Amino acid sequence: MKLITCCSFKGGAGKTTALMGLCSAFATEGKTVALFEADENRPLTRWKANALANNTWDPQCEVFVADDLPLLEAAYEEAESRGFDYALADTHGGSSELNNTIIASSNFLLVPTMLTPLDVDEALATYRYIIELLLGENLVIPTAILRQRVPFGRMTASQRAVSDMLTALPLTQQPMFERDAFAAMKNRGMLHLSLSNAINQPSMRLMLRNLDAAMEDLRVLSRFVQEALGD
Repeated sequence: MKLITCCSFKGGAGKTTALMGLCSAFATEGKTVALFEADENRPLTRWKANALANNTWDPQCEVFVADDLPLLEAAYEEAESRGFDYALADTHGGSSELNNTIIASSNFLLVPTMLTPLDVDEALATYRYIIELLLGENLVIPTAILRQRVPFGRMTASQRAVSDMLTALPLTQQPMFERDAFAAMKNRGMLHLSLSNAINQPSMRLMLRNLDAAMEDLRVLSRFVQEALGD
């Protein structure tokens, strides 16, 4: 089982969105996914409840509450014993022993950020913290910055400036673009099943192209992560 962790000291940076998207991408490939919820606000638990209500939850995936060390250890042991292919961890904000344990136990680290000066400052602080932690533990874990909510058209001067700052750091192959399909995942459920439902429901045909494009973005992200893992 490979552990992939989404890290950010700042709330609203897009950790949960990235994790939800990766979960759907892995599930489309027939992979089983354990979701470790270290965020005490329980966004993944709410996501699963919404998905079940909308018939958009994939039984190949499961949420495990892991917001303290004993729960994390129990979740990891159970997920490993059940043979999950991947575990995705959603950390809580700030530094803590729990976050340090998750980071140090990971096989890949993803640091999402929006293209605002405040978000990028927090992403840089998170990235620096990760590197210092890994150096202190004598660990080498692939880490990449994921740009979130990137516009399709021309960026503002501020967005362009902060995007240029990030080029000095390891980045994912492409960003997650600003799509309604990503923003709606928390309420609609798993993206690949929302897409499947849209194909069969005439009332959702107008959304089909957007959902399909969003799913392709996630496939690109999934391939990038799997290549970094050597899978």
